[in-house]
Amino acid sequence: MSAAPTVVIGSAGRRLYLVDWFREAFADLGLDGRVVVTENDPTSAAASYGDIGRTLPRYVDPAYGPALLELVDELRPAVFLSVNDYELMHLHVATDLAEAMRERGILVPGVDRAWQLGCADKLRMAQLLEGIGVHTPRTVTGDDEAGIAEIAAASESLVVKHRLGSGSSGLALVPADGVRAAIDAAIDSAPAPIDGSAPSGQDVVVQPCLPGLEHGVDIVGDLREPGELRAVLARRKVRMRAGETDKAASADPAPFVANAEKISRAAQLTGLIDTDMFLAEG
Repeated sequence: MSAAPTVVIGSAGRRLYLVDWFREAFADLGLDGRVVVTENDPTSAAASYGDIGRTLPRYVDPAYGPALLELVDELRPAVFLSVNDYELMHLHVATDLAEAMRERGILVPGVDRAWQLGCADKLRMAQLLEGIGVHTPRTVTGDDEAGIAEIAAASESLVVKHRLGSGSSGLALVPADGVRAAIDAAIDSAPAPIDGSAPSGQDVVVQPCLPGLEHGVDIVGDLREPGELRAVLARRKVRMRAGETDKAASADPAPFVANAEKISRAAQLTGLIDTDMFLAEG
């Protein structure tokens, strides 16, 4: 590692608070650390906000991997983290870049490949959660007419969204008689499949609208022992903006600990993942 403790944040975008948090942590620990920001867009808010800013090719560019490894070999950071869903998929699933950095002694927080795939695929994630005993709303694809009918019969409102979308991509909350139109609209706006085919009902998911209060739950895993739960932080969501929590209030994490333990262990978590959980009122 370099003499100055170094953290690299990939694709920070407008999340300037991440840079501030690491700076505050370094100051609290009495360390002369530095925060490096990597971006493919030099005009992004965070690109010039770090102590060092570097422009990298887009993650889909063949030059991205060599450029990233060259950067970490030069700066020798202790930690590399990305806050871009698609970059995370590239690092942990499409390539071995995350493992290549770990072999260099760099901490790269995350989950195992199966769960990283689930983070990008809502149907797969529902199946993973069901498989470890975490209650999750029934999730079917937009072409599963029988499944949709069963959900509609048991729920006044249905949720339609892109299967592979990020955040609130394709989101619609509709009554049963509006679900088909919502599915068609979501298909029209869905990301194109990687095989080049046109989007279809397979690229949309349908779920029942859950009752209760939505909470953001941060699951914090040990940095060195994958799967070991270290903390659970909860906040009741008050307002959302562009798929992210815009306003929230701290909440008791106790109701969420059992689920957090199951997820942390199954996903072999290191670091932190943000989840959404509903708590039934009463």
